[in-house]
Amino acid sequence: MKNTVKKFYYSRKKLGLYLLFNVLLLTLAILFTLTVFPEYPVVYYFAIGSCLLSMMGALIVFLLPFPLAIISEDSIKIDRAAPLPWASVRSVRKVRLGKGIFSKSILRLTPRSLGNYHLTLMQKISAKSQFGSFSIPLYAMNNKDAKKIEEVIREHFSKKRPTKKTHKAKKYKKA
Repeated sequence: MKNTVKKFYYSRKKLGLYLLFNVLLLTLAILFTLTVFPEYPVVYYFAIGSCLLSMMGALIVFLLPFPLAIISEDSIKIDRAAPLPWASVRSVRKVRLGKGIFSKSILRLTPRSLGNYHLTLMQKISAKSQFGSFSIPLYAMNNKDAKKIEEVIREHFSKKRPTKKTHKAKKYKKA
């Protein structure tokens, strides 16, 4: 059996919108600090510096996209976290976060135990939230990739998960 690895990336269109947002934010920061606080260089350098740093991060992510998820036969690696073995995954469910038109879909993987697993800072922060430590933001992908990753994860999860026999409830007839 061939060990296939599938990689999924963030949507280039959405990364481009994020970069555009940061460019607009930098422009507004320059205009605002020059017109409102021209005699306070500390405010100017802080506002421009933080917006410039954010824009550089968005530019790096846009030019050198990092994989959102790497799925192999044995494990799944989300962002830059350590690989999570399929045997350690207790459940996978699709969750909608937010309300109305601002709701977003994620795939939340729940591990059996986080005992010896090394969590990144972001995973530690989001561990107690609805997002969870191991989640794939479907809203950050294009629709075609989002559907494909759902199918691939469902396929891998069902393969590695032992199936339990269920019994049907007996129907009793009235005498």
